[in-house]
Amino acid sequence: MSASECRVALPLIWMNGFPGTGKHTIGKLLATLLDEGEPLLINNHSLIDPVEAKFARDHPSYQQERRRAREAVFKNLEEDPALRDRIVIFTDFQSNNDLGSNVAREYEAAASRSRRLFLPVYLECDIKENTRRVANPQRGGSGTTKLLSPEIVAEMRFRCQLFRFDGVKGITLDVTSMRPEEAAEALAREMVE
Repeated sequence: MSASECRVALPLIWMNGFPGTGKHTIGKLLATLLDEGEPLLINNHSLIDPVEAKFARDHPSYQQERRRAREAVFKNLEEDPALRDRIVIFTDFQSNNDLGSNVAREYEAAASRSRRLFLPVYLECDIKENTRRVANPQRGGSGTTKLLSPEIVAEMRFRCQLFRFDGVKGITLDVTSMRPEEAAEALAREMVE
């Protein structure tokens, strides 16, 4: 193993929030504010949409294919030496059910395998503002399979909670009354402290 392979890589930031909280927009802005290593933002839809093009979400192979897509990205983080010098930001939505907690732990394990600090970020947003954001027409023009139904988001918010790690230091940020720029700046400040 070379000396560059032994050193600790830059962090893996896992940004978890309900659909419509602004994860991708905040992640893009955060990447411009972080000084170290040209940050790499991996939007959850870059992993979801190729699988959803082949399988409906209720298809028996859907979750297995999603896991394969994640594992391919994780393997690249472990094996590509050029990525060691880049902060990696993943956006995601995982609830506190068995599937959500298992998927979240895959990100934590990937950080460990690639010798990265794992930093979970939890974006909170009150339900009224969250459903307003989901219905924003700009969200529908993203060219992704983003959830656009306020009713579905409200139902999700009623039946589940956001997954949070126990015993792993993370950052929780309520973005209800924040513009994306303010949220990104607040996260950048928290990461420096």
